Parts: sequence; structure tokens; C-alpha cells
Amino acid sequence: DSNANSRSLMAAQLRDLGVAHVRQATRIKDARVILEHKAYDIVLCDYHFDGSDVSGQDLLDELRREQLLPYSTVFVMVTGEATYAKVAEAAEAALDAYLIKPYTSASLAERLANARQRKRILKDIFEAIERQDFEAAAGHCLKRFEARAQFWLYAARIGAELLLRLNRHDDARKLYEAIIEARTVPWAR
Repeated sequence: DSNANSRSLMAAQLRDLGVAHVRQATRIKDARVILEHKAYDIVLCDYHFDGSDVSGQDLLDELRREQLLPYSTVFVMVTGEATYAKVAEAAEAALDAYLIKPYTSASLAERLANARQRKRILKDIFEAIERQDFEAAAGHCLKRFEARAQFWLYAARIGAELLLRLNRHDDARKLYEAIIEARTVPWAR
């Protein structure tokens, strides 16, 4: 976050929640350098950075594209943007959480707890991806989707992306169609 007061507040809230080590960045490029060299459990990132054409969303996309952000990291976008377009964009990016300013410590704690629980439950998928065993990861996703197990929709999204990566386009299309049929989700369209 480029705002010193916001960063200070976030750091204090994280410490109150038991996060022992908090590192701050004022600019996107500084955040990228920090995340290139060390993995973090949680990243809170503002959407807008003063004086930058690059957004927090751009940072997330770049980190994922270059495989610099472990799947185990919880990435929370913090923003004052509450428009449908921005919330839809966040959903399409499969953020772990989206937090709209102003927010309370309780809402931050709840979002982090939910995101960390999802990461724990989907751990087999994320570990397979980090081993670059995309077939196994896709298999875990499909199994969870078919069983409609907890976080099945999130797993289906990851599975469809993995199937695309594996050039199994027809399987990915079937999964996207099943997701749309099961529940209207804008990113699947």
C-alpha cells in the first residue's frame, strides 16, 4: 500500500492476529522484489498504488504467470473499489480474499481464516501443482468437483485451468460447462 497510515494499520492488525513477521512495501516494484526472494504465508495488497500505472491485480497476475507466488500463499486484495466490475475482476483472478476499505479487524480475521482453511483443505492440489505434477493436481480437482466436496467450485476452477495447461481443451470445456450449469459464475463464461 502506498499510504503509510494504511500500511501501519494493516501491520498492527496482522500482529494482533498473531502474525509475527510483517514486511511492508510502498511500491509495486518493491513488493515484487520482496516476493521474488522469499515466500510469505499472507500477502495483503492494495489495488491502487499512488503514482503507478500498475495495480495490485497486475502484480498478482505477474507473480502467478512467472510462478513466483506459492499456491500456499494467501493473497488478499485490499481496495476502496466496490464496483461490480472490480469485484468481478477479483473473482476472475481467483483471489483468496477481497477486502473493501474501510474494513474491521474482525472482517480481516474472518477472510484470512476462510482463505487459510481453503488452502489447507485443497493442500493436495497445491502440492501437486508445486511439484509440477499437473495430471495429479487435475485429478484431485476433478475428484473434489465430482464429489461436490468442500470448495468444489474453487477446485473446479483450478482443475479447468490445469486441463487447459495440459492441452485437454475438451475436458476443460466440459468442466466449465458443468460449473456454469451448477451455478452461474461469470468467470466460467
